[in-house]
Amino acid sequence: MKRALIIGNGEEVKKKIIDGIDCDYVVCADGGLEKAKKYGIVPDLIIGDLDSLAPHVLKEYEKNVPLEKFPSEKDLTDMELAIEAAVSKGYKRIVLTGATGTRLDHTLGNIMLMEKYQKAGVNISIIDNNNEIKMISDDGELYIEAKEGRYISIIPLTDSIQGLYLEGFKYPLTNVKVQRGSTLCISNQVKDKAGKVKLRQGKALVFISKD
Repeated sequence: MKRALIIGNGEEVKKKIIDGIDCDYVVCADGGLEKAKKYGIVPDLIIGDLDSLAPHVLKEYEKNVPLEKFPSEKDLTDMELAIEAAVSKGYKRIVLTGATGTRLDHTLGNIMLMEKYQKAGVNISIIDNNNEIKMISDDGELYIEAKEGRYISIIPLTDSIQGLYLEGFKYPLTNVKVQRGSTLCISNQVKDKAGKVKLRQGKALVFISKD
């Protein structure tokens, strides 16, 4: 299945991480274009109100790359506009970078976009220098490759998640119910070559993190 990459204006992700993301379509949300320039990426679309983008960088790209400019007073963030653009092109798998950073309101807003679009059948993940964030929901399964120094945390979004199984983990679970707000599933580790997360009912965020 085709995948889109969206580069936002948050924390700059290391180039080696970007190089490891296989994608067919790249959208730069506003100041994300400056990061794309550093990566040597020519995006397929530039979108946003352009209030955090240096004019000379925009001038370099605007003649050859489609541009969708919006007023600064708008109902959607630049990141959501970029997601909408990718979805309109038929992309159901989207990776967000530059989606986390010092502005916790934007970080949380971007994480919640994962839930919003998951309801519409769009699979969104977030990657930064220390974290990969995924979602799992009803009857979902997720395999996580073992990597040194990685910690796995599962945070319920619904009032509870039920039928949670963790196989191949340091702390395995079998058919467990976890209430929203519980810290039971924080900071686990994959013990085998890969760990399997299986969820019968509910919705949760899965964090793959390193210090």
